[in-house]
Amino acid sequence: MKIMLTWSIEPAAHDVVVKRFLDGKEKIPKGMKLAGRWHTSGQGWALVETEDLLTVYRFMRQWEDTIRFVVTPVMDDAETAAVLK
Repeated sequence: MKIMLTWSIEPAAHDVVVKRFLDGKEKIPKGMKLAGRWHTSGQGWALVETEDLLTVYRFMRQWEDTIRFVVTPVMDDAETAAVLK
């Protein structure tokens, strides 16, 4: 299953997020693949793949004190076409 994570950094937490990100202490949980991640000032998007939604929660948990997430299941063109047929 593919999940699009959209996030926004709490303005007061900006320095904490930058330090945590640059320190490289983020953990990608076993069973979740980070397919890609994109950033802009104060917000970003990531595409992850997993068969267990609990792994997405485990990932977000390490950021929840500083970042607000929106979690959206997504499908690629082939998966969408299969549903539409």
